[in-house]
Amino acid sequence: MKARGCLVNTLFAAVLVVAFGISSFFSFRLFVRGRSIPAPDLIGQTLAEARAEASDAGLVLEIDNDLDRNADAVPFGAVVWQNRPPGSYVKRGTRLIVGQSLGPLVLRVPDLAGQSARTALLRFSQRNLQLGTLSYIPSTTPGIIAADPPAGSVVEGRTAVSLLVGQTTPGPAYVMPDLINRVVDRVSPVLESRGLNITNIRYESYPGIRDGIIIRQYPLGGSPVRRGEAITLVVTREQQEGLILDQ
Repeated sequence: MKARGCLVNTLFAAVLVVAFGISSFFSFRLFVRGRSIPAPDLIGQTLAEARAEASDAGLVLEIDNDLDRNADAVPFGAVVWQNRPPGSYVKRGTRLIVGQSLGPLVLRVPDLAGQSARTALLRFSQRNLQLGTLSYIPSTTPGIIAADPPAGSVVEGRTAVSLLVGQTTPGPAYVMPDLINRVVDRVSPVLESRGLNITNIRYESYPGIRDGIIIRQYPLGGSPVRRGEAITLVVTREQQEGLILDQ
């Protein structure tokens, strides 16, 4: 009986502790709320209206232009963002930081004159625009000639912009001859007379083959090649002092 009585007393004391804790918690919340106020909803208000309402509530309004942003539904210059959610409890004297609306986002077609279609596609993706019809015409100057809508036009997001691109007419094509095992000094003048430039000659030691013989080439024999296109040759040269000589 004595043990049972102790257990009952212990349980009763625990209930009192829990009840006291709950009561203290709610009393504290009521105390805090009694000294706090709900944050006003300033979104859409002019700065003058927001200042007046914040002042009436005992809050300090602070404008941070780094928080300004575009908004379709909020007029230019009005409050578009606030750091304290409307209705959340704040103490009097709290700083209420706001950002202003920059108005609707204005999209303009960029000036792409002289740039490639690939560059235009990248610029469009960055500006929420789309690539429309892509047309090519012969031109002495490669690159974009015109756009529709034209550069500088104000457009909506996802607008398709068509481009007219100039494309230089390719010169005559030759069939790249097979130069392997030929003497480089005899080949060079023939290629150059046809406007084909040997832009790179590399030298390598190749046992059993005399100096000046072409052992590799690019483009390969039989490939199409045009005037001004780079040609690379690998030519034999005797190895000296353990080094391969490059031109």
